[in-house]
Amino acid sequence: MKNKKFKISYIVLTILVLLSSILFSCVLYMNTYYKIEFDELLYTLISPMDGTDSSIITSVILFDIPYIIGGIVILAVLILFFKWLYKRAPSDIVVTTKKKVHRINLYSTTLNVIVVLSLVCACGYTNTSLNITGYIYNYLHPTTLYEDYYIDPNDVSINGENTKNVLYIYMESMETTYASTDVGGAEDSNYIPYLTNLANKNINFSQNSQLGGFHSTHGNTWTMGALFSTTTGVPYAFPVSRNQMGKYQTFAKGITNLGDILDKKGYTQEFLCGSDGDFAGRKSYFEQHGNYKVYDINSAIKDGYLTEDDEVWWGMEDQMLYEVAKDQLTEIASKDQPFNFTMLTVDTHYPVGWRCSECPNTFDNETANIVNCADHQIESFIKWCKQQSWYKDTTIVITGDHPRMDKQTIPADYSMYDRTIYNCFINTVYDDKNINMKNREFTTMDIFPTTLSAMGFDIEGNRLGLGTNLFSDVPTLCEEITYEVLNTEIGGYSKYYDKHFG
Repeated sequence: MKNKKFKISYIVLTILVLLSSILFSCVLYMNTYYKIEFDELLYTLISPMDGTDSSIITSVILFDIPYIIGGIVILAVLILFFKWLYKRAPSDIVVTTKKKVHRINLYSTTLNVIVVLSLVCACGYTNTSLNITGYIYNYLHPTTLYEDYYIDPNDVSINGENTKNVLYIYMESMETTYASTDVGGAEDSNYIPYLTNLANKNINFSQNSQLGGFHSTHGNTWTMGALFSTTTGVPYAFPVSRNQMGKYQTFAKGITNLGDILDKKGYTQEFLCGSDGDFAGRKSYFEQHGNYKVYDINSAIKDGYLTEDDEVWWGMEDQMLYEVAKDQLTEIASKDQPFNFTMLTVDTHYPVGWRCSECPNTFDNETANIVNCADHQIESFIKWCKQQSWYKDTTIVITGDHPRMDKQTIPADYSMYDRTIYNCFINTVYDDKNINMKNREFTTMDIFPTTLSAMGFDIEGNRLGLGTNLFSDVPTLCEEITYEVLNTEIGGYSKYYDKHFG
């Protein structure tokens, strides 16, 4: 019976050590390579995982294995050590049964305390890294942000004559820090010279007097959150317990977004991505809000652009994505209706990025080379666009989706606030006017009304959602109540959000 108890005790201790090792190593991995919020992590875990790059999962496992093995080895050494202490007794000393029992209790208790402390420390490290208590605190303290500031697109007039088509290009993780310090970035060399030049020649809203961009907030620091925020003017902030997005039934049924508005205006709409459209519920979102045609890696395989054997990393390389985009754009532009063609690149996705055959080897850093390659690819694509008959009637919007989730190439002292997201508006209705572009404070949510305005739509009051039309003189919420206050309020639970948007 005693032996059985000891075996059960060892199994329990082993499980606790495994939990401690896995938790600690997973969080250490995120701290080493990524910078993500707890709400982002939760959303990723509960969302559809179809199309996820398997190499990320593999890298996590490979990173964790030494820590898991190390934890088990330490436990085994401690068990053997305490057994040795128990058995060690001078031969000339008579040890009573009572003293032996006492020694067993002392050693086993010490071992148990060590193991439990390891789990407590792992939990503490997790909380400190992800600020879980802060997330819970915010959730338990309701905000009235939406009652005070939210503008429902259905409650204001959005009209315009001779409005333009829109080609919206989301460049994965494209932040302004990739430019050199002399033009507003954070690098010694400029990894994005074309995008820098493009921004300088067109319209680039900036937080400073040079190349700059918009800040991310809670709820838009990952791709689906950013897609959601730039098209709705609100952050992704659905309570996890009531999230319907991963179930494919409804995606933010109560909200009116860019796709809904343009659909009513008679626009034909398409969303193109190189990965699986189902990942994170993107297909559901775009199909349910604006009747988009969603074209993804599966569509490309079906149409013969590539085979299943050609899939890499997240699916389709950007060099192929741009070729598909040319064909899809040609098709959608041939229709009688105005169009909204939205596309999302992927090669610059964390942790390092995907290096294709076109990538130069200019820099010592692999991520820098991949970002520089993305810069060359968008240059070639924009040059192609300018040669098309539909170009003069089309506003082109290029933005990043969010700052990179890792620390590749970024100076260690850079905060997420300082890592602003690239934006460039080309061929807008404001191209010949003086625009207040520089020294602005704005976020992902302001891109929603700004995109409509760039296309030629007049927005009553120049605000939609929590976003402000940057082409107007109306201050953004960042400028009105400060970024810190806005971001704190976004992190709080909102009864209005839950009731009206979910």
